[in-house]
Amino acid sequence: MIKPRIIEPEGVTGELTVESYDKLMRSLMNKGYLDTSTIIQSGITHGTALEIGPGPGYLGIEWLSKTQDTFLKGLDISSDMINRAQGNAQEFKVQDRVEYHLGDAKQMPFDDETFDAVFTNGSLHEWLNPKLVLDGIIES
Repeated sequence: MIKPRIIEPEGVTGELTVESYDKLMRSLMNKGYLDTSTIIQSGITHGTALEIGPGPGYLGIEWLSKTQDTFLKGLDISSDMINRAQGNAQEFKVQDRVEYHLGDAKQMPFDDETFDAVFTNGSLHEWLNPKLVLDGIIES
């Protein structure tokens, strides 16, 4: 049976929820489950990348740690998650190579052709209109 997609357009918010989600994602990273090898093997190894829905930032942090001369911009709908991601970037000493922006991926707040690559992981449930987001990715 196919279940309907549950949309969560506000993202992960609230101190307790953010803390719990952060712990979960950090645990996944520490166990090697946030594997960036697919991102790197696809050729995303240089330039400026956009991560849509970075949450606490661990996937992007891992990507930055495995690449050189790269820069990441993260776009998240949750200001609580952006704050957590900024703290995590400082902790992992990549804060000079990443910027986090508050915004909705269906209305990208960036000029066209700003990025060399785009990646996302686990954020589809927050997209009200996935087609608009994917169209925006193509233009980015």
